[in-house]
Amino acid sequence: MVPLIQFKKVCKSFGDKEIIKNLSLDLFPGEIFGLVGTSGCGKSTLMKLLLGVYPPDSGNILINGEDISNNLTRIRKLVGYTTQENSFYDKLTIYENLKYYANLYNLKQGDEFHQHLNALLHSVGLLEHKNAIAGRISGGMKRRLDFAISLIHNPKILILDEPTTGLDPLLVKQFWEIVKKTKSEDNTMIISSHIFPEIQENADRVGIMHNKHILKIVKPGGKSLFSLFKNIVK
Repeated sequence: MVPLIQFKKVCKSFGDKEIIKNLSLDLFPGEIFGLVGTSGCGKSTLMKLLLGVYPPDSGNILINGEDISNNLTRIRKLVGYTTQENSFYDKLTIYENLKYYANLYNLKQGDEFHQHLNALLHSVGLLEHKNAIAGRISGGMKRRLDFAISLIHNPKILILDEPTTGLDPLLVKQFWEIVKKTKSEDNTMIISSHIFPEIQENADRVGIMHNKHILKIVKPGGKSLFSLFKNIVK
């Protein structure tokens, strides 16, 4: 299978501090790729490189064979991002938030546009609440709204950074069910989390990041991912 995303010997430093060194990684369409590692290992930097927040110091980042390392316009069209911090506006309704972000992506408004927004809200279980003020909805609904915003422009790549932080177990389960429904043969999801059982249960492959690069890629199975992680990074 041809990779959708390729990191080729990517390096990134901030001043004298080297964060990522000669990192190479292939990610494929149709997969949920989990990313785990100790605090400060470079997970967030890796994701921000893919988002175009930082340019690589050296190496290349390719999407569908195209080097997008310094092409912010292209990145913006291809990548959706959900962080653990809310990205919506508290004083707007759920629907108004989606319309606002749709305008940022220059989506044409019309009957199909509103059908798209309603279908998106239905997929994350928020259609019945679309006129609710975003700042007043529950924590689980806020997570789903953020996820819906990341999907507004039908991105090929979805990056979820600690998406279930602060949610109770039932809401975590509901959130992952929605994520899996969104998975398709055409998109790739990259999910960073410190909650190992979630990644083990839901990811197709897991990259263990340590000492500035990906030490090992594993397929979650019967063995505890956390135990495997401890053995690899000790």
